[in-house]
Parts: sequence; C-alpha cells; structure tokens
Amino acid sequence: MRHVYRFAFAALLMLQAALAHAAPVTYTITSKLARVNLSIEHQGFIQLSGTLKITPGNFVFDNDDWSKSSVQVTMPTRTLDMGDAMWNQQLRGDESWQKLFKAPYISFRSTRLERSDATHGVLRGELTLAGVTKPVVLMVRLNKIGRNQVNELPSIGFTATGTIKRSEFGLDAYLDLVGDELAVQIQMEAAVGPDKDAPHQAGASAQGVMAQ
Repeated sequence: MRHVYRFAFAALLMLQAALAHAAPVTYTITSKLARVNLSIEHQGFIQLSGTLKITPGNFVFDNDDWSKSSVQVTMPTRTLDMGDAMWNQQLRGDESWQKLFKAPYISFRSTRLERSDATHGVLRGELTLAGVTKPVVLMVRLNKIGRNQVNELPSIGFTATGTIKRSEFGLDAYLDLVGDELAVQIQMEAAVGPDKDAPHQAGASAQGVMAQ
C-alpha cells in the first residue's frame, strides 16, 4: 500500500510540475537594465547611436506556446539620449523635432508572437511614435531562461531587432542629412517578482503592463 501512495504522490508532483511549466509566466522588467538602442545614418559618414529607457512593467511569456505571450511597453521620450548633452539639448530645442518630444511616451503593443525555432521568433505589434500608430515587425531571440545568479530569481532575457522609417510617423526633418531608416535593438531582462530597483513601479506599471 505504501508503494501505491508513493506512486500516486510522485504522479501528482509530476502533474503539478507539468502544469506549472505549461502555464504562461508573468515577468517583471528589470528597468535598470532594459534598453532600446537606436541607430541612424548621418550623411553617409557614420551610424549615429542613441538609447531609450523602458518604463517599469510586466509582460507574459509562454515558452511552450509563444502565441500565448503578450507585451505592452512604453519608453519616455524624455529619456532619449544620443550620447552627448549638447546634442540632446539641440534636438529638444529644434522645432523640426517637436512632433517627437510633444508626445510624452513612445509605446509598443504586441499583436502576435510567432515562434520560428527553439530560440527565435517574429513579434508583430503596433508602434506609436510622435502620436502616429503603425504596424511593425521585430525579430526576436530568446537569449536565456534560468535563475539569476545575483538575485536568485527565475529570469529571462530577450533581444529584438527591427527597422522603421521615421518619415512614416511624420518625423521627416532633415531627410537630406539624416537617414530615414531607424534601426532598433531592444535588450530586455526580466524576472519573476517585483523590481526592487524601481521605487515607483506601482504607478508606472500602468504604462508598462502587458496585455493581450
């Protein structure tokens, strides 16, 4: 009889583990690490680089069925950093770029995540930039799922890349000097549990929470 109970108990544990593994997981964005990297051509000489921060928030990911995953994130326009204080000030003071800075946030909402193989997929969604919303496609790489060695929390890391044309969002200033195509790379690390480094997370989550 003990063997029967032991077998039943072991079967129950295996079933619970399987169900836990199959369920979508909600991750909290590690706001101090998550970044959007931007690159744009400058008169054909070089690629200019900039960054945007991602607001605190959550997203849902199902490693068994990527189509059940969802994300909605925002990036404060004020966090745009082109790597030089003087240039940042010039951009914000230039009337030709006011369409960008009048909108407090740049936002992205997923519409579908399609899995290509074990670690790659295609993320489709809607990008709102300078008050204009357009569909965009990002190529996604799942870098790692595992336990973070610093905070000991179950964690995940993604890289997403894509290209948008700024003119499609009404940002057509200086097209003779600065490229139209904007290369985007999103680096996002997240963990199960609260982001302790984001003291205003509760208020900011409304801007970063994921939704299907």
